[in-house]
Amino acid sequence: TDNQSRNRRFGLALGQGKSRAAIISEIGQEIEGISAAKETLLLAKRHNIDMPITEQTYKVLYENLNPLSAVQNLLTRDQKPET
Repeated sequence: TDNQSRNRRFGLALGQGKSRAAIISEIGQEIEGISAAKETLLLAKRHNIDMPITEQTYKVLYENLNPLSAVQNLLTRDQKPET
């Protein structure tokens, strides 16, 4: 991904502590990854598929979870066998 990617610019700005609304306003164009994260989580839930990274991403984007907390949640979750 190059530095002109809206998704990359969004992620970098989010990591710098900017709010979702401020970043969207600053970029001024659709950031596909935001809606893709939501739709992916909805699809996973519909099919009863556990997607912890997607779930934490959703929480960062839509529930204002701090990104560092999301990483901590992933690192401390109970391990499960991969299928």
